[in-house]
Amino acid sequence: MRTTLHVLILLTLALLLSPISPKAQTLGDPADLPFTLDLEEVTQASIPGLHSFAFGKVDEWWVVIGGRINGLHGFFIATGFPEDKANVEVLLIHPDNGTVLSFEVEDMNLPFGDALHSTNPQYAQDSDWLYIAGGYGKDIASGEFRTFPVLTAVDLLLLKTKLLAGENPAAAFRQTEVPQLKACGGEMEKMGDWFYLVGGHEFSGLYNQNGPPQFTQVYTNEIRRFKITNNTASLAITDYTAHHDEANLHRRDFTLSPVIRPNGSEALCLYGGVFRPDEDLPFYNPIFIAEDNIFEMDASYEQLFSQYTCPAVPLFDSLDGSMNTLFFGGLSVHFWNNGLQYDSKVPFIKDITTFRRQADGTSQEFVMPQSFDELLGANMVFVPSENAPHYPNEVLKLRAMSGPTFVGHLFGGIKAEIPNITPSSANQRMFKVYITPKPTVSSTAEATAPSLQVFPNPFSNDDFLHIESLSPINHCELLRVDSQVLAAYSQTASTGFAELKQMLQGLPSGVYFLKYGGNNDTGVLKLVKQ
Repeated sequence: MRTTLHVLILLTLALLLSPISPKAQTLGDPADLPFTLDLEEVTQASIPGLHSFAFGKVDEWWVVIGGRINGLHGFFIATGFPEDKANVEVLLIHPDNGTVLSFEVEDMNLPFGDALHSTNPQYAQDSDWLYIAGGYGKDIASGEFRTFPVLTAVDLLLLKTKLLAGENPAAAFRQTEVPQLKACGGEMEKMGDWFYLVGGHEFSGLYNQNGPPQFTQVYTNEIRRFKITNNTASLAITDYTAHHDEANLHRRDFTLSPVIRPNGSEALCLYGGVFRPDEDLPFYNPIFIAEDNIFEMDASYEQLFSQYTCPAVPLFDSLDGSMNTLFFGGLSVHFWNNGLQYDSKVPFIKDITTFRRQADGTSQEFVMPQSFDELLGANMVFVPSENAPHYPNEVLKLRAMSGPTFVGHLFGGIKAEIPNITPSSANQRMFKVYITPKPTVSSTAEATAPSLQVFPNPFSNDDFLHIESLSPINHCELLRVDSQVLAAYSQTASTGFAELKQMLQGLPSGVYFLKYGGNNDTGVLKLVKQ
């Protein structure tokens, strides 16, 4: 969501290459999607343009650390990553009223403060702690630009308290050196008890495209999995393992987004990224990461749009098990201009698209009727709303929404002036994202989704069951096909669904019915146990 390193290599070297387009695939009709999208601009003039930062959220406040305040990096040593364009402040931002509080990193006298000036760090939030790994920037002591082998833990609640009081927030920070986290341009997420640092590279020296290279870079080619110990006595990683794949994980500057799998469990999906070992062009095949299968590449589909870092809004439809992910602009080998167009220079685009993966594993992309009015999206972040219905991994529950639902903000990133080889600046514009679910349609009349949903269906003992109540349910009964009642539950307490899940997992294979009743709806669901 936040890397800019070496984009211009992609934009210039691709001019010399023969086009390698994703294989021919048919775009879907956005009218067939189970939702509609709306954007509302909510730009606050007091909030500066920023990109390639580490981001956290505490209550109604946003925390921004590191990143850049100018646009895309330059071509030459002096203009690649100028020091005066690094964000050297810790920022506390209120998106609704535009309040911005700040404190200079240098004044905190942290052991590895230079790492917090860096661009392209990996980061992940776990409850009220923000973890920041790596990043590229200047080491003041040596005078060299490098990728930092540093892990920083930020107590967001304490940070907010200190900044609101006008005090030095240094007590909110813990830092340690961790060589395994020396990377920039990758992504980091937490799934279950594990952190995953995906892709990225180690970049050292001064960026240039004029004359002999003044830098070195080594791709990690890895998915790194670990746990973090964070207490008053220690900040460290444990249980570290790495999955190495030089052919398919030679990636950085991609989008990593949470998903719900067809069996109802959580996973991550890596979309796009650069550079392919054989050609200086993006990757097209998505990669799925799960606790039980750390690497699964979808060789059957090649992503058409937004192969470079951009915001992703994930939506799961429990009616059919489809995973729908919205992508907002960025850079792409394809764009829409009265038809699908291909450009091997991988231009900045305005398009907003949906990547839909069906429960059967097939995928399709849709160009939404909305688009940006400028070339936005690259390195922009999506900030989910805590009030929108969502799974623990922040995938939105489409069928738990009622009417237009505010699901989050779009913030930061790069604004380009033209698609290729372009002047650019740090984007200051902000948007609210609204999703409206479409009602389901029966053969006789239009109806809303049933109040009680079970997914997946059919299911087996290996599946993780989701049972969702979209409106109050007073009672439900589990019946065999001969109408014999196997169990009855009062849904006045949340434990009812837990007991129902346990009952369903213990059933032999067969067909069953779940009869339910509530204030707004009654119905019968057919369940198939495989």
